This record gives sequence, C-alpha cells and structure tokens, in this order.
Amino acid sequence: MKNSNAFTILLILNILYSLTLLLYPMMLIGAAFSSGGPIDPSLKRYANAFVLIIMSYPLGPLLSYFCWLFYKRLSFKWAYVVANLPLLWVLALWICHSLLQKTHS
Repeated sequence: MKNSNAFTILLILNILYSLTLLLYPMMLIGAAFSSGGPIDPSLKRYANAFVLIIMSYPLGPLLSYFCWLFYKRLSFKWAYVVANLPLLWVLALWICHSLLQKTHS
C-alpha cells in the first residue's frame, strides 16, 4: 500500500457512497411522485431542478470510483477531491430544498 491512511479513507468513502446507491430507487420513486398534484408556476422551476438533481445522483458515486486512479498516481489530494464528488449533489439538494421552502412559505 502506498499510503494506508489515504487507502482507508478512500475505501470507507467508496463503501458509504455505494450503500447510498442501494437507497437510490426509493429516492427516485419519491421524486417521481413528489410532483403529482397541481403546482404553483413559480415553484415549477425549483421542483424540476429537484427532480433532475435526484435523477442524476448516481453519477456522483460512480465518478468517485475514479479516486483510485489518483491514488495509484500518488496524488492523494486529488484522490480526496474526486472521492468527495457526491457531496456536490448533497449541497445542490440542500440549496434546492431551501429555495423551495423559501418560495413555498
């Protein structure tokens, strides 16, 4: 092993992100049924963004597997950056959710 600490962190992150993919079908069903009723036109843009963010979530964990390429090249900082790519989706969901709550109330 090149760096046992980096290996452990990257392995734990990849396992956690892989486990979130098991819950993805439930999130997708929830997103599909979240816009079943009539919706205010001002909220439609945020609701569509919310659904698109949830639909594109598997890209994050799948792209985070590329952290092992940087690990192999001994570029541990970039390996950490690539391993944490799914957190961008969490941030985007949080922003979209807060915008939906702000315009809804």
